[in-house]
Amino acid sequence: MADRPLKVVVLAAGKSTRMKSATPKVLHKMAGVPVLQWVLEQAEAMGAAETIVVVGHESERVREKFSGRANTRFVTQEPQHGTGHAVMQAREALAGFNGDVAVLCGDVPLIRPRTLELLRHMHVSEEAACTILTALLPEPRGYGRIVRDGLGRVRRIVEQRDLAPQQEAIQEINTGTWLYDCTKLMSVLDKLDTDNAQGEYYLTDTVRLLADAGNRVAACACDDHTEVMGINNRKQLAEADRLARERILDELMIEQGVSVYQPESCYIEAGCSIGRDTVIWPHSVIRAGVVIGERCEIGPFAHLRGGTRLGNDCKVGAFVETKNAVYGDGTKSGHLAYLGDVTLGSGVNIGAGSIVANYDGKAKHHTEVGDNAFIGCGTVLVAPVKVGKNAQTGANTVVPHGKDVPDDTIVVGAPARELRKKS
Repeated sequence: MADRPLKVVVLAAGKSTRMKSATPKVLHKMAGVPVLQWVLEQAEAMGAAETIVVVGHESERVREKFSGRANTRFVTQEPQHGTGHAVMQAREALAGFNGDVAVLCGDVPLIRPRTLELLRHMHVSEEAACTILTALLPEPRGYGRIVRDGLGRVRRIVEQRDLAPQQEAIQEINTGTWLYDCTKLMSVLDKLDTDNAQGEYYLTDTVRLLADAGNRVAACACDDHTEVMGINNRKQLAEADRLARERILDELMIEQGVSVYQPESCYIEAGCSIGRDTVIWPHSVIRAGVVIGERCEIGPFAHLRGGTRLGNDCKVGAFVETKNAVYGDGTKSGHLAYLGDVTLGSGVNIGAGSIVANYDGKAKHHTEVGDNAFIGCGTVLVAPVKVGKNAQTGANTVVPHGKDVPDDTIVVGAPARELRKKS
């Protein structure tokens, strides 16, 4: 397989009308990251030399979101005349390419890398012109059906609107994921027509054209139909989000050595790094990109937002919210605190009810707290401000912006004033 180069075409041009949203469907988030990002990572897992994303509706927003992504180019389908027409827009990017082309749907984000690996293995071993990822559904209505001949060979795909009555009962469906010999795909792409119920260029018609020309068309069955579910509305997005987060939890608990108590109550997004022997208590929210070290304790009811990075042996306890917060080793915030845009040294203690006031109404500002500082209950640190090493604030102290607390100093009051140096 490694000897045969691969390009991937991602179909992401649809208008997403059933989402009833001003945001393109592929930019809606699933487990904290855009749906399209999951599909682009599928392409990376397949070893794509280049990924060609076909965009249309709100194309500039999609391009901007993924601008600068390596080995990725965008082509525009405008107007949209079906899946076959979408792939036609990638012809220039595929011209002269002597390899395989995978076609992925931008709204089918749950396909596992091992499934795509199996698809590619079958494509090569069968020496197929086209290999379709299929699935068996107990309720296949709405999907194109795989039509085979008497010898079990794939002959065509018939879309739901074009089904004959006797084809309604076919349970094997087209998932919209394909692998082609690029040369074979190019040989039939211009032969597609719009003679169908929707008046569109169907990519599915390439199967009939290839099979009728004597080419081998293979079908690779996906044994878990949830992998190939598409997202067309908010309900399906919510279900895909749930399934994605279940996978994340399984990975953490089974492979990474993280204890998650009452996992069904926790919301942990994609792209988090959590060290072994960390414990996550119920009703905790950990957002995309958060990094947590080993032997930490999170929750219950903690909310760790983007940019949060915890060292080892840290605690973010009940009703603590963090954002762009960096904790040194052994730093603890036990309960009822907001810590935004702050760097905490090692061994810091954050008392209950303490707040880093990072926003002045116009801009966010940064706060620094030195090693082994003790922030008393109800303290407000008004950013930008620095609290030195081994410093301490008394209960209900307000440290104004720019009024730094020196090392080894105790301050109290509102506004803070020096009480004494620590001995």
